Amino acid sequence: MLAHSGRATEIMVKHLIIWVAQAVVLLSMAGLFETIEVKAFADAMIVIVVVAAIGTLVMPTLIRYAVRLKPILFPIITFLLYAWALLILDQMLTGWRISNWWVAGLTAAVLTTVASFLGSFLSLSDDAAWQRYALGPMRARYVGNGVTHTYEPGYVFLEIDGLSEPVLRNAIAAGYAPTMAKMLLHGTHRLTPWECDLSSQTSAMQAGILLGNNDDIPAFRWYDRDLGRVMVSNSIRDAGLLQQKLSTGKGLLIDNGASRGNLFSGDAPDSLFTFATLMYPAQRNTRQYFLFYSNLYNLARTAALFVADFFHEIFAATWQLLRNERPRVRRFGVYPLVRSATTSILRELSTFTVAGDMFRGVPATYTTYVAYDEVAHHSGTERGDALRVLRLLDRDIGRLVKVAEEAPRPYHIVVLSDHGQTQGATFWQRYGESLSDVVESGIHRSGNGSRPEVVHSDSNPDEGREMVSVLLTDFLKNDKTDHPVMKRALRRRMRDGQVALGPNASLADEIADRENGKVIVLASGNLGLVSFTGANARLTMEQIDAAYGELMPTLIDHPGIAFALLETDERGPIAIGRSGFYALRDNQVHGDNPLEGYSQNVPSLLLRASGFRNTPDILLIGTYWKETNEIAAFENLVSSHGGIGGNQTVPFVLSPVELDVGPMPIVGASALHRVFKRWVANGHKDAAP
Repeated sequence: MLAHSGRATEIMVKHLIIWVAQAVVLLSMAGLFETIEVKAFADAMIVIVVVAAIGTLVMPTLIRYAVRLKPILFPIITFLLYAWALLILDQMLTGWRISNWWVAGLTAAVLTTVASFLGSFLSLSDDAAWQRYALGPMRARYVGNGVTHTYEPGYVFLEIDGLSEPVLRNAIAAGYAPTMAKMLLHGTHRLTPWECDLSSQTSAMQAGILLGNNDDIPAFRWYDRDLGRVMVSNSIRDAGLLQQKLSTGKGLLIDNGASRGNLFSGDAPDSLFTFATLMYPAQRNTRQYFLFYSNLYNLARTAALFVADFFHEIFAATWQLLRNERPRVRRFGVYPLVRSATTSILRELSTFTVAGDMFRGVPATYTTYVAYDEVAHHSGTERGDALRVLRLLDRDIGRLVKVAEEAPRPYHIVVLSDHGQTQGATFWQRYGESLSDVVESGIHRSGNGSRPEVVHSDSNPDEGREMVSVLLTDFLKNDKTDHPVMKRALRRRMRDGQVALGPNASLADEIADRENGKVIVLASGNLGLVSFTGANARLTMEQIDAAYGELMPTLIDHPGIAFALLETDERGPIAIGRSGFYALRDNQVHGDNPLEGYSQNVPSLLLRASGFRNTPDILLIGTYWKETNEIAAFENLVSSHGGIGGNQTVPFVLSPVELDVGPMPIVGASALHRVFKRWVANGHKDAAP
């Protein structure tokens, strides 16, 4: 009873704050426009309270019918209703005057925006408000309107990008993931670790999970010998090329599934803000965009979240500097905007569209939450910033669990990650030089008179920034107006019909010159790639030594490099360290084992990677310090992934206990794909008669 009373008081206080703010705005408008007259603050409060009461009584019924006809009617009806209420009050109150419909409409729009934004800001963690105002119109559109009910279970795959199984367990113990903790405590779900392929990053893992094939993806970015340029996994162009190359047409979501915010579509016939299908309109279902953007509550809530997260990041970065917390990287500039977009806009849109899929009874839907990965890269895997974002994602999972209770079919909620992250001071911070500096030094020390240009990228493969680029591109493709404002605003960022916010789009064209015999140095976390562009096939160690005799000793002797993967003439692929090597084909160790301390599966993963067409001439693994569980990323990131060592290769699956995971351990994304594919294919066997 006390809890209920306290809740009612909290709601009343929030409404009072909103009404006071609206009254102040109304008085300000009266001072600006001669067509509006308010005699006193009390008169303004009366107007606001009466309009709010009319909205409370009439709006739910109007919205219920509006969204069934056309989503855009939602904001139109809102403005018309409030404008009509303001004009009616003009006839009833002596202290209030407004001249005509146009002025009433403008006033209604301003007051509605203020109420929506401030109400969203005050109710950011209010599940009841989200259920009522965000999902209400969608529920009215789908529930009971021709959606077929079935006992055949559906599957909701929620990927938390970059979250490792050990970090999740710690977060659950610390209270940052109460929804997932409840799943484990009540015995409905089990938590299963699995092991990444090489390389441990999103493009390789999602290709394996969603398409069942991640061959020839040696890193996040790599030099493609056939194309003669750098491939960038999260560019729209290259993601589309990769899916065309890897897809067998039998992906995880092929049977009427939906892809939301992923790199690859899993062959889903319905995809939204998905990199690989953005250029293929037939595969894009934009209906839920309109349901989201035509809902004033969604717009105001997302704007409030964005602003709050922006200032939170500024405060957190400043506080980190004041405390001199290390390791750390620069977090100002454009990053607060990117971080806010991933933790607000992308997160809200992903949850909303998946909820819509569930209301529609979609058999299987898969979405990627990039927020934790983005924040952990810059803050650290278990620091407060990253864990608070994880708590938001956990809350969204809880919301979707509640949506499942209303869905027209039972749903299995599967939470997973594609890889983890490992923390540590960067390569540059530890040694005062970059990987490209070390490569260039080794080449120059060879002293053979040949000094090829060493081309490198110091920029990070920012998944969050590129995800925002995809969202903006998808939005522009849906803008059918003759003079789209956003397209004009972003015209300087448009490349090949897509928005390019990051450096990746130009990178691929800048370092694509095979004839000049350049040396390209790229990185994915503590995975380094060195490619010589003058050759059409992978060079052997003997060829590299003949051309640059000091390069390999320089690299192998560096304390920040654990070992190198190379092809040899006699022994095939080898992993070579400072005092020994591992012949992968023969499974023999000569001298000290450079793979000591890594997973027992690493030799087979390296052997597989060495067979890729586009494996670089020299593939480097940065040092892993097991005692402190740290790596030194070749990129400017506090926590990173892409190579091996630490938690970056230990993602997880949180799945219902009634779904058989199968033989353990699960090694590789394609193996996990087979588990998921079996679940989805066998779903009908669990249906009630």
